[in-house]
Amino acid sequence: MSEYMLKSDIKADIAHLKELNPDLYGSWMDYHNSVFKDGALTKKEKELIALAGAHITRCSYCIRSRANASKKHGASDEQIIEAIYVAMRFAMGAPFAYSSIAYEAWDALENDVPLTEGHFFKKNIAHEIKCFSDASGEMDPKFKEFTKKVFAEGALTKNFKRGLVGLACAHMTRCPYCIRGCVKDAKAAGYSREQVAEAINVGMVMSAGACYAHSSVAMESLTKVNEVEQKRTGS
Repeated sequence: MSEYMLKSDIKADIAHLKELNPDLYGSWMDYHNSVFKDGALTKKEKELIALAGAHITRCSYCIRSRANASKKHGASDEQIIEAIYVAMRFAMGAPFAYSSIAYEAWDALENDVPLTEGHFFKKNIAHEIKCFSDASGEMDPKFKEFTKKVFAEGALTKNFKRGLVGLACAHMTRCPYCIRGCVKDAKAAGYSREQVAEAINVGMVMSAGACYAHSSVAMESLTKVNEVEQKRTGS
């Protein structure tokens, strides 16, 4: 194996992936490339959404490639930084929203209600979120202030951050409450169904992209195992 799991160049490994099943590789790239074409959203907008998504998946290769692509398509350093902070906020979003499950369970235990009753995903979680916020003490206003600053008008618009970057991230963190809130923001901002769909498709690509990029580890492993086997058998 190479000295590092995260290598500076994975072209050979990706070429091996393509060689092993060119049909699947071609289908993947056909979808990938169609998602990143100019459409209802520009390439620049899509790359910024993708960069945020790469931070959600924690894929170093995707982060590197999407940062470079964002710059290539005209994004400023300030816009890139704001997209990353949106990802950070949505990485918090799912645990924040899911605190409703913890506080629903807490209320049930206090009232001798079996934990098997009720719903994990209630439509209205305002009561549970208030309980969580109250119990968080001085942490709660700091979280709210951070949220306010992340979504303020800046190098990126508030609408873009909440309605599109956030929407893609919300799908990637699999938070139904965040998705619902972002759709509401997107519609209020005047984004179209097509723009929303393109943002979600970018999120889909980036979710798969981490698997694609890290296939380099599997490809390197296969190569080494096959080399050992060939030496053993003399074939």
